[in-house]
Amino acid sequence: MVKDRAMMRSCLVHRAAQIFAFAFLFAHACPAQQKTSNAEQLLFDSVNRERLARHLPILKWDEGLARAARKHAEQMAEQDLFEHQVPGEADLATRAREAGARFSHITENIAMGASADEFHDGWMHSPGHRANILDAIADSIGVAVVEGSVDLYAVEDFAHAVAVLSIEEQEKRVGELLTARGLRLLKIGDDARKSCELDRDYVGNSKAKYIAHYETPDISRFPGTMEKEIQSRRYKSAAVGACPGKGASGFTRFRIVVLLY
Repeated sequence: MVKDRAMMRSCLVHRAAQIFAFAFLFAHACPAQQKTSNAEQLLFDSVNRERLARHLPILKWDEGLARAARKHAEQMAEQDLFEHQVPGEADLATRAREAGARFSHITENIAMGASADEFHDGWMHSPGHRANILDAIADSIGVAVVEGSVDLYAVEDFAHAVAVLSIEEQEKRVGELLTARGLRLLKIGDDARKSCELDRDYVGNSKAKYIAHYETPDISRFPGTMEKEIQSRRYKSAAVGACPGKGASGFTRFRIVVLLY
């Protein structure tokens, strides 16, 4: 028995290199999984085998996702329920974040039955579950299999992981993007941060010609309108400020302000 619930690269790599990467990744995932069962390893292996066969990037093991998956599987087993959210439990995104995962996209497969082989076969014959396993956006996975009174309960959590960056690291990365585009970086970090926090144009004395407040899960790119503005060549210098994001329900987003002069 299986259920699915999705919540809001194609990469061509030489097959031999993919196989090596898969073997290396799986071998190095196991030590981090202190109590990983054979069933969990089998499901992890099976997911990446399906992806490898279709030239999709293989998934990295994520301990935060694994903790979230295990806790949910335990809850289902203890309450003898088969649901994506049992009574008294947070939603998928919230419990994954509380378990330490950081992500911009997350989905989940659950199953109940006698064996891990049965679970994977069932998921691959269910359009929703199959879509989660072959999701090109996903780059990380956590798997758990827990024994109930009669059946096994299995959970696969898939996500697109987002790096954990300090405010300073965020500003440095955005600053590097700006300097790579020929802009001189101004040292007004404190004022720029305050502008970010207050969602105001600018709290300092030097008024910028163009100000962009934005939130993004991908700090390596600018919003399209802002990129177009930078490419206009009307600006010589820039400042950047970062502040804690306001992303809802566990989703990680970087909150940035860029000022162009």
